[in-house]
Amino acid sequence: MFWIIYLFAATLICYFLTDSSKYALHKFVLLFITFITPAQIEVSGSEYAPAIFAFIFNIVLEQNFSIRVLRPLILSLPVGLIILILYSIFKRKFF
Repeated sequence: MFWIIYLFAATLICYFLTDSSKYALHKFVLLFITFITPAQIEVSGSEYAPAIFAFIFNIVLEQNFSIRVLRPLILSLPVGLIILILYSIFKRKFF
């Protein structure tokens, strides 16, 4: 239930943060990926939280400067960027 509400809120936040420019879709997708990428809270646990917020929580409250929770984000942002580039090339060639 938490993730459904969080996905809805992340979608709305991304929608309001993007402007109506040429690259609005690109901004929306990259922001959305940034907000929804999950990371494990603990190494041995099976509980997940959004990676960017778990990283901020680790720095501010636990003073743990490990980038372990950012690994999924580091992997998912380039994949999203590659998909956006391929989409742009496809759109330019065929439409």
